[in-house]
Amino acid sequence: MPRRRDTVPENWFETVEDRVWLPPDDQGKEEAQLIRRLLKLRRGQRVLDAPCGAGRIAYHIARAGLDVEGLDIRDQFLSRARRRFRKAGLQGRFRIQDLRSFRSAPCFHGIYTWFGSFGYFSEAENVDLIRRFAGALLPGGRLLIEQVNRERILRNFRRKGVVGPIVSYAYWNPTTERAINHRVVDGIRDAANSSSMRLYTPRQLSSLFEAAGLETTEATGYPGGHSLTRGSRRMVIVGRKPRRPVRQSERPEVIP
Repeated sequence: MPRRRDTVPENWFETVEDRVWLPPDDQGKEEAQLIRRLLKLRRGQRVLDAPCGAGRIAYHIARAGLDVEGLDIRDQFLSRARRRFRKAGLQGRFRIQDLRSFRSAPCFHGIYTWFGSFGYFSEAENVDLIRRFAGALLPGGRLLIEQVNRERILRNFRRKGVVGPIVSYAYWNPTTERAINHRVVDGIRDAANSSSMRLYTPRQLSSLFEAAGLETTEATGYPGGHSLTRGSRRMVIVGRKPRRPVRQSERPEVIP
């Protein structure tokens, strides 16, 4: 039976308040530059931002001349993204989508999941999502996933954090390898603002990539975009889809 502190709403990512959830819209240019560099994107290529939030990264990707598609489960985020693109005269497609039901033929040169937006689902669903992303890439295309650097977080674990009117109480479940957060917002504790995220080590995430037929090409720290170290705040793992299909017998087992 799960402990009370491990209990969060099943689809918690649909209920967390916007101000808990999203960075300001005027941020994202530097992050978009790093994403473009690591995915080796060129003007005119097609890229998927999933989940895209309110499009703060997609905006700068589109300004660089790329063909952007964004997916998110929250319609209010997509409406904000569409308004921003229209105001700037940018082309982009945004549609509501639960990523667990995402399917696409191979058509993307790059796919990215940014700002800790991977690890929301069950272990099996997370694994399946990477396989779906891999299936949507063109040969030679790349997948980028960014998360907090688990090792740094656990070495400096803080059970309580305060940012303005938001107080977070954090827990680590070593069995499920998930970070659980319960938040008090404006003095009110509401389960709707709780979250549970599976945090992966670089080796575990690379293993998931390889099991999906991707070759891990980058393990980068962020901020800075340099080599990933124990002290890096966040990690970025990039996998490339080979131009020659990988036979099933060549794919490694997923490392738990």
